[in-house]
Amino acid sequence: MSLTVHLGAHKTASTHLQQTLRGLIPRMLASGIHYSDVQHWRGGVTRLGAALGEGPDAARLRGRLRRRLDVTCATWPEVMISEENILGSLRREGLMGEGHVIYPQARARVARLTGMLRHRPATVLLAVREPCAFLTSAFAMQVMGGHELLVADYLDGFDPARLSWTHLAERLLSVRGVARLVIWPYEDYGALRPQILAQMLPGALAAGAENPPPAIVGLSQPAYAKVLERALGQPEADLARLARDAKARHPRGPGAPAPGLMDPETATRCREAYAADLERLARLERTTLLRP
Repeated sequence: MSLTVHLGAHKTASTHLQQTLRGLIPRMLASGIHYSDVQHWRGGVTRLGAALGEGPDAARLRGRLRRRLDVTCATWPEVMISEENILGSLRREGLMGEGHVIYPQARARVARLTGMLRHRPATVLLAVREPCAFLTSAFAMQVMGGHELLVADYLDGFDPARLSWTHLAERLLSVRGVARLVIWPYEDYGALRPQILAQMLPGALAAGAENPPPAIVGLSQPAYAKVLERALGQPEADLARLARDAKARHPRGPGAPAPGLMDPETATRCREAYAADLERLARLERTTLLRP
């Protein structure tokens, strides 16, 4: 039995990849591949993200899911799981930790997952992204959810340029059951999509995958400016509703780019740090860094 786990990360076209794979489910099942993603793992007793947390309730939920996974792994020759919330969440406490660590609970959470999977050797897939753009996109999602308004409050001292995907990869590789990592830069997703699918699927299936339209389009700069203006003038307003209205009125497009919330000096440091981080990722053992 072979096992593949796609961890995301968030805001790296994971939903688009999941939509691609979802369109192949009938052919995957016929080929002996059991695929599950957020549509399976975010409701009722199958809340995988909650099961990977701490405490007795999470432990009980892990027990129920372990039994389901036992049946799945005993039945299917190949099992593939895709769920960004395995790593953590986009809330500040789930995304940014002390020492500028990204996804601070990732190692513990992935270890709980591999334990549920009886430590079967897994190929783990992960997309990475330039830190300023990654954190800006994460922040915009929190604005849409009504959780954040100011990026400085969201970062709370976290330095984007010190975000290290290599450190995350090293933590993942230290987990029993993680046999190898396959990593790609989000910025090259379009060009790398055939390679990514070839890492996950037999050749004929990968070659027949359709390319769905963009799955999630975030806030534009004009939309965020309108949210900020209205929220500061109406402190009691429903932030999520303001954000939905502003997004509908000011959609992303030509002349309406993503919010630019980082100062030029930080943006330069992020670009330089990210380039060096990719070089370090390419040198990690048991790691394949896909490049165009």
